[in-house]
Amino acid sequence: MKPLFALTLAGVTFATPLLADDPRWRDCRTCHAVEAPDGSILARGGRSAPNLYGIANRPLAGDSGFRFYSDDLRAAAATGARWTEDNFVAYLRDPDQFLRSVTGDPDAESGMHIEMRSGAREVFEFLRDLSQ
Repeated sequence: MKPLFALTLAGVTFATPLLADDPRWRDCRTCHAVEAPDGSILARGGRSAPNLYGIANRPLAGDSGFRFYSDDLRAAAATGARWTEDNFVAYLRDPDQFLRSVTGDPDAESGMHIEMRSGAREVFEFLRDLSQ
């Protein structure tokens, strides 16, 4: 079982995975936030990249509120690919290589310049759990 952080607001207790304080999420939150459809901020972060709420099984380039996806990520999305756990991990391990593999374009490049060699599965689980 994952450790939880409990927060009580107006008499309601919310429990979220403790990963919000994990160094791996700190790297993600530089650009990303997790905001529920009702506007609730579930994990604070930047606005220069897509909202990661509901990313589990969402189509690539699937945040309708984000307009700055790279052409190559849009091309990968056109294949019907989704953010499965394996795709998420592969993307974070090497974003450019992931896009090259999905699109078949040897020159495809991602707009994301971070590579995560470990911990991506835990981040995916954290995001999936926050979105339920």
